[in-house]
Amino acid sequence: MILSTQHAEQTAAASSLPAYRRVQNRLLAICILLAPLTLTVYLMTWINVNAHGSSLDYSQSIAALGPVLNYIHMISGILATIFLPLGFLGMALLGMKRAPWLATISAIFALVGWAPFGAIISLDILAYDVARVGSMPQLVTLWGQFNGDPFIMTYQYIYIVGHMISAILLGILLGRTRLIPVWTAWAFALSSPVTMLLFAFHQVPQLVWIVCVLFIIGAVPAALALWRQ
Repeated sequence: MILSTQHAEQTAAASSLPAYRRVQNRLLAICILLAPLTLTVYLMTWINVNAHGSSLDYSQSIAALGPVLNYIHMISGILATIFLPLGFLGMALLGMKRAPWLATISAIFALVGWAPFGAIISLDILAYDVARVGSMPQLVTLWGQFNGDPFIMTYQYIYIVGHMISAILLGILLGRTRLIPVWTAWAFALSSPVTMLLFAFHQVPQLVWIVCVLFIIGAVPAALALWRQ
């Protein structure tokens, strides 16, 4: 009964919105849905890459994947840099009326956290280019230096802290406001602690699947809610 009442309220509110707002909501809803899907493809295409050995081992494992998987990885990564910040922003805007302060803080962390994601993709592109030309020792060394550069590391730390905090805040926001089923909101928030485990235990690829599933569980109802709003 409660869910049907909420759906009726959302439908009535949606009918009163101007056309440009409905277009904005639906475009952001699409971004919310595509964000975890593109991220999942991005992560899964390189799930077998050896990121725990030397830079040379890393480069050779990338080359072993072949051009098709590598191209899919790069394309999905580029798309993810677009859909992730917009998708997280859409989830924050979804709760703006009911919890404006929490939504605003969530949006700030989301945009700041996902803004450096393009730098992460650039590391992958450089690594693939090095692997594609034969993993020459000089180029492998250059990639290692670029990856460890203080400015690039700053980007990575901003990305790690910002996007993980935003996921927790958005899960709390969507759960407290009952905009999506509470269990899906907490599943979305839980994706952040699991991501921390993934950073700590790189050799457990199952954690990648868990992160992606939790992300999708929270994103799908959020996208539907914003689409109807």
